Amino acid sequence: MSPAHCDVILFDLTADRGAESADIESVCIQNNILYIWESPAFLGNLHIMNARLFLDQMLAPNYSEILYLDGDTQVVGDLTPLLEFSPRDGHLCAVRDPMVYLNGIKRLPDEFEAEIRPFGEDYVNSGVFRVNRHSWADISREALAQIETATSALHFEDQTIINRVTEGRRDYASIRWNFPGFILGYGLEDIAQPSIVHFMSNPRPWQGSYAPWGRSWHQPYADVASKFPEIRQYCDALVFRKKAAYKIKQIAKSYVERKLWLSPAIVDHMKTLEGSSSI
Repeated sequence: MSPAHCDVILFDLTADRGAESADIESVCIQNNILYIWESPAFLGNLHIMNARLFLDQMLAPNYSEILYLDGDTQVVGDLTPLLEFSPRDGHLCAVRDPMVYLNGIKRLPDEFEAEIRPFGEDYVNSGVFRVNRHSWADISREALAQIETATSALHFEDQTIINRVTEGRRDYASIRWNFPGFILGYGLEDIAQPSIVHFMSNPRPWQGSYAPWGRSWHQPYADVASKFPEIRQYCDALVFRKKAAYKIKQIAKSYVERKLWLSPAIVDHMKTLEGSSSI
């Protein structure tokens, strides 16, 4: 699969296909993005986060390969190597979750330990993955069967279940393909220059220019909002008082987290795992 043979598809699972969906579809059409609307009822009683498990059912029959990206990602580099990479049959290609590095230095939050620690350094993030369609259909069926009996004890329900059903069936990708937004600007980009940045925690950059990413990562959203005012409501969504509080909170948080993520143990672990990546 190469960029010339790829379609960009946006899935909209809002409850009603009303004016909001019409605006989003219009912007997609103007940017050669395929727009697909599905009712959330399509997911049964499952949370919207589980929509990725229905990709095989939502995609047209002519698609045989999948590169999935969460909506809170920003593509900043050439995706050709990832698109052209062929995961092994039955395997999922994904990036290790940042919690792997915290687990390695025994700084994983207590409430996540029972869920994450059994995977060691092999727990992946489900926000970006590369897979062939028939493999994902099988993985999804297995995951959905387990979700029906999953308990509320899982903090990362679908992600953890995807890890469980792909145990021994994963190809590991470089962190460059799913780079955590909350460590931008710390110098870890020197280990793996990001091609996809994933803003996994609040606030998100479309809400404003907060630390650690700053104005440069907010600007693309501001530019889109300026060009397409019909979707401006989704950018810079925080009211002034909340925005000011976030800015102060994020500056303090970034100061603490910079020291944590630049610890020699995490840096060395990251370099080691980068050396064993398949792509």
